[in-house]
Parts: sequence; structure tokens; C-alpha cells
Amino acid sequence: MDDAAHSRTLPTPAQVHAAREALRAALTGLQPQVTMERDGLVLIALEPTATIQGAPGAVLPYLLFEQAVADGAVEVHEIGTGTVPSVTASTKDHPVVIFAGDTITGGKQNRVINISVWLPADKVTELPVTCLELGRWDPGFAARFGAGRKADYALRSMMSHQVGEQRRRAAESATRAAPDAQSYAADQGEVWAEIGRRETRAGLHSPTAALHEVWAAEEQEARPLAGAFPCPAGAAGLAVGVGGRLIALELFDHSATLAASWARLVESAVSAHLDHKRAVAAGATLAAAHHYPDPGALGRLVGRAVAAVDGALYGPSVGEGVDLRLAGPKVAGSALVRDGQVVHVELFRVEA
Repeated sequence: MDDAAHSRTLPTPAQVHAAREALRAALTGLQPQVTMERDGLVLIALEPTATIQGAPGAVLPYLLFEQAVADGAVEVHEIGTGTVPSVTASTKDHPVVIFAGDTITGGKQNRVINISVWLPADKVTELPVTCLELGRWDPGFAARFGAGRKADYALRSMMSHQVGEQRRRAAESATRAAPDAQSYAADQGEVWAEIGRRETRAGLHSPTAALHEVWAAEEQEARPLAGAFPCPAGAAGLAVGVGGRLIALELFDHSATLAASWARLVESAVSAHLDHKRAVAAGATLAAAHHYPDPGALGRLVGRAVAAVDGALYGPSVGEGVDLRLAGPKVAGSALVRDGQVVHVELFRVEA
């Protein structure tokens, strides 16, 4: 297994500079390609910048996690008798990329992956995860995990903020004698509390408090809505509007990656939208005054992210590459950069 996170080699100043400049270049000049709306859910497909590679039919230099699990190219297991915040991923002949928000099902309990990770070939890597199923801890033999659906954007936003704040606190308390441990943990208690709130809003009670059961219950409503958003050719990212606000932006290194991930990302957006509608109905949040984010919302989100690049926290990813954490006025997020190339970016609107 990989060494523990605290013993990983910190990126050099040159690597950090290259990672930040790659992120800045990937965000600068990003333009909307097409805007789609249905029932108040807005998706904006994003045109790739010059730093984005390939076309939808291109052969990717890695396998996507869902495909790799199906093909047996990666296996995810509990560690020993099981530990809630960590699992292991064992790759075979090809590198595999797993994105923040990908979920795994089975094992002793369902989990969600906290950060985006480039898993090198022929290696065992420990992944930071968060439980999505409070009431199950299977005491028997735990088979390997399957690949679950993508977590919804609202939950991902909350977890990204938690990981970023945890990283920031660790960096502030680090000293030369006690260096930053490079942990990527979310707030497990608050995630469980959020699952409880989701169940209440949906009028459900899962025997194991499993968020996947909330998502399964909404499938009949979600399916036709998700089908209203086809993947535009050549796009490399998307922005998501829920409740009249632009809440998230996601960008990939290859347009082929977006094309392969599109259905899962739309599913994530639909679930965030449906939960928002339930929250409005329950009086937990205010109804939107309009369906669409205002025309300047995308530019403001990207501009705020670009302004936060120079101050981005950095650390070695648990796989290969550099993990960057962005935080600024009304924006937070992360990026995985490997060999000077941005692999994945996720940005979220946050309240000031």
C-alpha cells in the first residue's frame, strides 16, 4: 500500500507554480457553448480552452472509474476489518481516474470519494471516503465495492467545503517540526445529519439511513428530466443552475471524459434540483425569484476562481499529481493537476 498521507513528498515550488498556472489557463477564456433549461434546472455546456485535449471520440490516457470497475481493471476493498474514512483501490495494467463525488456501494457501508484521484497502474492506493449509510456496518465478509452513481452537486459542494476547511486548518497549524498531514477528510457527522434532512424532506425512512435509497426513490421523477439534457459535442465542462443560482462548475481535461461522464453528471444535477424543490416545499429554503441564473453569473464564478488561484492550498494527491484547494468570496473548490495538466476541476458557489 502507498505510504501514509503524512509521509508523501510535498510538491516542489516549481510543481506548485506549474499546477496553479495550468489551472489558471484552464479557467481563463472558458466560454458557454449552449444553455439548456427544464423545470428550473439549468445546465450550461462549456467550450474547452486551448489547454483541453482531444475530441469526444479520443482514446483517453486513463480509464474512468465506472468503466474500470466493470472491466475488472480496478478493485476497491475495505482496509482490514474496515475503517469508515478509508478504503483501498488496486489497479491493474492501466491508470484509473476517480472523481470527487463518485460513490462506491457494498462493502461494510456505502461511501463517497472525497477528492479526485489519479490512480497509477499496478498499485494499491488508500482513498479518503465518507460514509453515506449510517445504519449498516456489515460484520461479515465484505466483498469488494461496486461503482455507484455520482453524488448530487449540493452534497458535493458541502463536502468540498469541509475538505477545504480541514486542509486550511491543518496548514495553519503545521510547523517545521510537525508538518501538515495532508489529510482529505470531510465532516462525517454533518454528512450523516444532511442525509437525515434529505430523508425527512423526501418523506422516506431508510432502514440503514442510506442516501442511495433517497436517490432511488426519486428515479421515476428524475429519469425524464435527465433525458432532457443531451450532451453537446465537443464540450469539456458544464455549469449547473439550481433555484435561480449558478451552484457549480465542473471541468475535465478531455472532452471525451465529459462525454463519457455526462449522464452521471446530469443525474447529479437532477438530484440537487429535486432536493432543492423539496426544501422549498418544506419551508427550509426560499423559492427562487426566477428560473435562470443571471447572465453574468458564469463569468463571476470563473473570475472569482481565477482570483483565488494564487492563494490556493496545495498538497500531494493520494495518487499522482497535485491537489489544489481554492477558496475566495462566494467560491470554493478543488483541482487535480498532474504533470502540468489539469485533470479535473470542481467549483461551487458558497455564501459570503
